[in-house]
Amino acid sequence: MACLVSNQIFNFMEKFSLTFSSLYETGKKTSFFGFSSTHRCGGAILNENWIATAGHCVDDLLTSQIRIRVGEYDFSNVEEDLPYAERSVARKIVHPKYNFFTYEYDLALVQLDKAIDFAPHIRPICLPASDDLLIGENATVTGWGRLSEGGTLPSILQEVQVPIVSNDRCKSMFLKAGRQEIIPEIFLCAGHDGGGQDSCQGDSGGPLQVRGRDGRYFLAGIISWGIGCAEANLPGVCTRISKFVPWILKYVT
Repeated sequence: MACLVSNQIFNFMEKFSLTFSSLYETGKKTSFFGFSSTHRCGGAILNENWIATAGHCVDDLLTSQIRIRVGEYDFSNVEEDLPYAERSVARKIVHPKYNFFTYEYDLALVQLDKAIDFAPHIRPICLPASDDLLIGENATVTGWGRLSEGGTLPSILQEVQVPIVSNDRCKSMFLKAGRQEIIPEIFLCAGHDGGGQDSCQGDSGGPLQVRGRDGRYFLAGIISWGIGCAEANLPGVCTRISKFVPWILKYVT
C-alpha cells in the first residue's frame, strides 16, 4: 500500500477533531506498552511488519515486554468507530551507535509478530529522499504525550504544527535560553521561537511528518529529546531520518 496522502490524513483528523498522539496518527503512529500496559512512546508505521521509534523507547525492554497498538485515537473509548489493532513484537533493532547520554543515533526498528492490515486510519508513512530541503517547512507532530511538562496524559491523540529550523539556528535558540547544546547533523530541530507548541514526555518515538510536493507525508524525524515542553527558544530535537534511510532499508523490505 502506498504511503499516506495528505487529504486522507486531514479528512480523518477533521472527522474526529483529531490531534495526533501516542503514535496512532491516522495510521502513522503506534503506541508502545511496557510492563504496566500504559502508553510509553510513539512510533511510525513503515510497512505492514515494521515500526520505527526512538532507541531510548525500547532499549531497556525485552521484546516480550513490548506491545504495539496501531489505529488508536481515544484510549478511553473501547468502542471506537475505527478499531485499533494490537501486536506483540518479534524483533527489535536498536541502532548500534545509539548513545544513551547524548541521544545520538536515537533510532530503533521493531518487527511485529504478525502483519497489520491497512485501513483508512492505519497507513504507512513514506521515507524521505536524502536531498529533501526541510528548513522552514511546517511539520506535524502527533502523540499522546503530556499536555504540559509534568502534566496529565491525554486520552485522545494530539497534534501540533512546528517549523523546522536549521541546526545552527537550533544551537542559537538554545543559547538564548541559556543552554549550550551540541546539535550534530543527525539531529533535526523543530519549534517556535516563542514556544507554545511542542512535543512533550510520552511523544518520544513518534513521527515528525512533512507534506511532500506530491502530497504525501514523509517521515522527516523521530521525536528524540527536548528541554521542558513548549518553552521559548527550546525546540524539540528529532533523529533526522534522511541520514538513516540506508540503515532502515537493510531491514525493512
